[in-house]
Amino acid sequence: MYNFQGIETSYDFTSVVTFANGNTSSFHKVEHIYAQQEKQDFSFTMKGSTDETFDGKTPEDWAAIVLEFGKALYPINLSVSEQGDFMAVDDFEGVKQHWKDERQRLVDYYNNYWIEKESNRYALALKTEEKFYRTLKENMFYRLFFWREGQTDQQVVVRDFPLRARLSIFTFQGKSYDEKGGVCYDTYQVNDEGSGRLLGGHAKLQLYRDKDGLPNEIKLWARVEETDTGYFTKEITIKRI
Repeated sequence: MYNFQGIETSYDFTSVVTFANGNTSSFHKVEHIYAQQEKQDFSFTMKGSTDETFDGKTPEDWAAIVLEFGKALYPINLSVSEQGDFMAVDDFEGVKQHWKDERQRLVDYYNNYWIEKESNRYALALKTEEKFYRTLKENMFYRLFFWREGQTDQQVVVRDFPLRARLSIFTFQGKSYDEKGGVCYDTYQVNDEGSGRLLGGHAKLQLYRDKDGLPNEIKLWARVEETDTGYFTKEITIKRI
């Protein structure tokens, strides 16, 4: 699928949630990637993000600190198959040690109990290589960027949706193609963490690739209905820039 020797590129990521009362919340960032062909597969260096905004504003206070802990993980090197399947994290121990060093620096700098407690949440994801691998695969950018077009019954877990500490799980089975050559998925199969409040949902996914095989644009639209509350909608766009 991939058709390049070495390439450096960036992606604009935007996520917008529309709540049942009509209010919206948005998050934006730019992800930077370097990829090169290896003997049997490809190596992707996820260099991290810049230009983050929440509701159009630069993160401040607690949001900015939490974001720093996430950014401290990078860069991350991944092994990816020729078909675009994310297979493994390279040098997990190096990533873990780099993050631990940055974590200590941040904890010492802010000297705050709640900030140190928040850092422990990230530490859990780095407990083992397998757990970190699973955590990355559940990250929405990674999940959609390394989408496996040839696999059926794929799930997208949308966390903090419809509300914080909640999730919605959409299962895509079949695929189709649109007039622009994009791969399209459509599903009404949805469940949550067992809240008993979910009445139903609908999701659509569209994926377009450039000639080099990398995604050019990815769009995810998802909606759920909750009893006594109404509809919640989430729209994610990942676009190459």
